[in-house]
Amino acid sequence: MGIGFTCKDVAERANALIDGELGFADRLKIRLHLAICKGCDHFIHQMRQTKALIRASAAMPAEEVPPAALDAILARVARPEEEPEPKPDG
Repeated sequence: MGIGFTCKDVAERANALIDGELGFADRLKIRLHLAICKGCDHFIHQMRQTKALIRASAAMPAEEVPPAALDAILARVARPEEEPEPKPDG
């Protein structure tokens, strides 16, 4: 691998970066890439937000989740290969 990272390299290491599992050299290569690639910078930002929301929702008591929302989530997880049906306009 060359001196810098590609977008694919950044995507493959995103979780390790956010979780603080990368060494100095890899963190530096990613930060250099993020300085010039706004798409990857946005991707890492979204990943950080997603992980924060997951942590926050894990701390939420289950009784605070509306039953209909929980049912929809569980149904979607049970059938991840299916696309959700479009909602009618109106």
